[in-house]
Amino acid sequence: MDIWRKLQIANVVLAVVAVVLSVAALYATNVIYWAMWAWSLALWMFLFLGPMPIIERNKREHPVALALSFLVAVLVAVSINTWLQELCPATHGFSRGVLVYSVAYVVLALALAGWLKLKKK
Repeated sequence: MDIWRKLQIANVVLAVVAVVLSVAALYATNVIYWAMWAWSLALWMFLFLGPMPIIERNKREHPVALALSFLVAVLVAVSINTWLQELCPATHGFSRGVLVYSVAYVVLALALAGWLKLKKK
């Protein structure tokens, strides 16, 4: 079995662990931080397996798009994290900030990778 298949299996296992921890957080609130980190790691691994190879192949041709997507991800993550701090201050912390940034960057990386694929065709 090649390394990419093993990483895909590990990503699925990590996502299942994140779901289990999220459900467990409904009954034990201290588990929410573990769940946030599990989700963050699952998103990072998905990012590594999904859109990042496409972005890396095209980064020399489109450096402005790459830098702009990173800037937009940071701005969106900071805005959402500030909004969430006002909405639910109980979960405020480094874990939530990392999760919010991870979600924002994955969404924008998927959009950038999709745009690059469409532009290539």
